[in-house]
Amino acid sequence: MKLRILVEGGIISVPDRVKAPFSTITLLESSNRKILLEPGDYSTHSILEQNLKELGIAVDDITDIILTHFHLDHAYNSIFFPNATIYIHRNYLNKNYESFGMIVGKQYKFVKDSWKKVKTFDDGDVLFDKIKVYYTPWHAREHSSFVVETENLGKVFFPGDIVMTRVEFYDIMRVLRDDDCARFVREIASSCDYLIFTHDSYISLKKWG
Repeated sequence: MKLRILVEGGIISVPDRVKAPFSTITLLESSNRKILLEPGDYSTHSILEQNLKELGIAVDDITDIILTHFHLDHAYNSIFFPNATIYIHRNYLNKNYESFGMIVGKQYKFVKDSWKKVKTFDDGDVLFDKIKVYYTPWHAREHSSFVVETENLGKVFFPGDIVMTRVEFYDIMRVLRDDDCARFVREIASSCDYLIFTHDSYISLKKWG
């Protein structure tokens, strides 16, 4: 399985006006699958389209979408991939997304209703023989993290939003945080080659091994 980062995530912040996180979008390719790990949201859809075109990939070619959790900055663009099966932790079924608000709730319903095929997973599952699932509910009740075995980058850790940025990660690795989440991140990071953040640039983990 080969890994390519299509869009690096980040956070746009205007004090007292707006805070807009946008998620990293990753493409995983094997002989018969094209998988998006987090398709991102509307703010990056044009960049995503451009990068897919450069690779000669159409929206109909995406076979699967894997979500760390169901928040719009990670999942909104799933509406554009009609042939994709959505993979998400089973606990997403236990949330009333319409209660998120009269506008935001409708957005969640719109995205959820667009999913034609959904498969749920649980802690310890392995997707496509290469993607190990870890249930990590410290950010959302359905939140999961992943370790992906790749041909080009070795073992890659996707912690999702339990550690969004380099700053958060450095605090964890320097034991400035020592909660359950921090201990999990240190344990998994110690056996991986790279870490891909949802809202920052990816890093090599060699110095932390």
